[in-house]
Amino acid sequence: MNRLMIFSAVILLSLLASCNKYLDVKSNGTFVVPNNLESLQKILDGSNYINSNICAMGEAASDNYFLTASTYNAMSEDWRKFYLWDNYEYTYGNDWDRAYLTVYNCNLVLDELKKIERKPENGIMYDNIKGTALFFRSVQYLSLVWTFAKAYDPNTAINDLGIVLRGSSDFNELSSRASVQQCYDRIIADLTEGERLLPNNTSHVMRPSKISAYGMLSRTFLSMRNYDEALKYADLYLLQKNGLLDFNDQSHVDWSKQYSFSQFNHETDSYMEMSPNGLIAQNSTLVDTLLYRSYDENDLRKKAYFKSMSDDYMSFVGSYSSGSVLFAGIATDEMLLTRSECLARAGRASDALLDLNKLLQSRFSTGTFMPIMLEDNKTVLQIILNERRKELVFRGLRWIDIKRLNKEGADISIKRRIEGKDYILTANENRFALPLPMDIIAETGMPQNPK
Repeated sequence: MNRLMIFSAVILLSLLASCNKYLDVKSNGTFVVPNNLESLQKILDGSNYINSNICAMGEAASDNYFLTASTYNAMSEDWRKFYLWDNYEYTYGNDWDRAYLTVYNCNLVLDELKKIERKPENGIMYDNIKGTALFFRSVQYLSLVWTFAKAYDPNTAINDLGIVLRGSSDFNELSSRASVQQCYDRIIADLTEGERLLPNNTSHVMRPSKISAYGMLSRTFLSMRNYDEALKYADLYLLQKNGLLDFNDQSHVDWSKQYSFSQFNHETDSYMEMSPNGLIAQNSTLVDTLLYRSYDENDLRKKAYFKSMSDDYMSFVGSYSSGSVLFAGIATDEMLLTRSECLARAGRASDALLDLNKLLQSRFSTGTFMPIMLEDNKTVLQIILNERRKELVFRGLRWIDIKRLNKEGADISIKRRIEGKDYILTANENRFALPLPMDIIAETGMPQNPK
């Protein structure tokens, strides 16, 4: 870990001496020792190293896309192995390193904050900084545990290998893998404390609020299959933020542009982006054909999310980043679908459909959507899960959805076909916990995930 931490320190210097492209945080171009609240806030406003390191390896390992044989063969051996869930030899420059860069910066803020006295005159800023650092640290821990650990199972989580929980910014702190249970306990504790400290609203979606913490808590509990708590926090989120984009309104979704969505659109509560990944590129990543065909012809997501490539295949252009970078933040559509799923699981099919129909009404061409009216909870739940996949495609959620749903007996396997040969990742395989970088294993002596 020392190499990563030293690299992080170098990045920190550049953070404090540069302008933030989203919040326009300025400095005088000289290094400022982070020993006051203003400089600590600047670290957290360094969006390139705080908001933009969400793990993409799970998205790249999932089933939303495929590569042609020619694209596959043109890739490096590392990426070819990643595509087939078989790369145990990759090294520095990956999701693990980038995520722990964010963790380091958050821990540095929390460590330095302890040296500053909280007073009545600085209390609001002090609490906001602490809550923000806890929020973004928990975001990365959740992203990491989804990627590099097994799905949460209350019967095995205390023994399942999780990720490294860094307690401070000390370079010399030894790295060891916590259990999956310990990881989720830390994530929930950080988010709960962060919610208490964060403001009701923020000046920009790059900064979190209480609503953001509710969204992350709901996302966390859903991934644990704790549907009562996921419902509770989705409710809290939607009580304060429930507006949707109207796909029929050009001021919301502009079909004349290459990317139809505006960055920081009004569905977005907390803006984050996935790390770059060599397997997910607009010009080479082709949308799964069965997924694309599952959209109704009157469903405007079919037009907003996808653009035609050669050979009648489609590429994804529907990111809320308004570009090729994949959005991974919290948005209202996700929370509606989470609440809808949890209500269906609680036997409240009619309530679940209120949320689902509200979402779909805003996605279909005006006058074409017929509200779904069913009473069978099992059927309603399956419809909701199908719409969840279609709505939240390429949001960094599909990998953990497969893992958690397989714990519910969904039996979802993923198949790749290369030059007539099939490669299959079967439900609940060990390989759903992706391997840690080889150099991190070598430096720390931590156990690797089994094949």
